[in-house]
Amino acid sequence: MKQGKLILSIAAAAMMASAFAGAAYAQRDPAYAAARHAGQVGEKPDGYLGVVGSQSAAIQKLVDSINIQRRSAYTKAAAAQGATVEDFAFTSGCNLVAKTAPGEKYQAPDGSWKTRGAGAPLRDSRCP
Repeated sequence: MKQGKLILSIAAAAMMASAFAGAAYAQRDPAYAAARHAGQVGEKPDGYLGVVGSQSAAIQKLVDSINIQRRSAYTKAAAAQGATVEDFAFTSGCNLVAKTAPGEKYQAPDGSWKTRGAGAPLRDSRCP
C-alpha cells in the first residue's frame, strides 16, 4: 500500500515537473520551440530531451542546457518525494511523451524516433 502511494505521489509530482520542463522552455526559448517544431529534437522516455538524427552543435548545446535544467528540477522534486531521480525522470518522460503534439518527435520504447500522429504516442508499458 505504501509503495502504491509513493508511485502516485511520484506520478503527480512528475506531472507538475514535466509541465514545467516542457511548456516553460518552449515559452522562454524560441530556439527550442523552433527545433521542436522542425523535428530536430524530441522527448525521450527517460525524461530528457533528445537530438533527432544528426544536428548542429547549436542544437546539441540547446538540448544539453535543457537537460541540465531538467535534471536539476528532477533532483529537487525526487528528493521532496523520497524517490530516485531516475524514477522521477522516467515518470516525467512518460508524461512529456504523452503531451507531445501531432507532428512533434518522440522516442518510442524501442529507441526509434517517431512523429506523433493524431493518436496516442507509443509509450513504455511501465508508464503510469
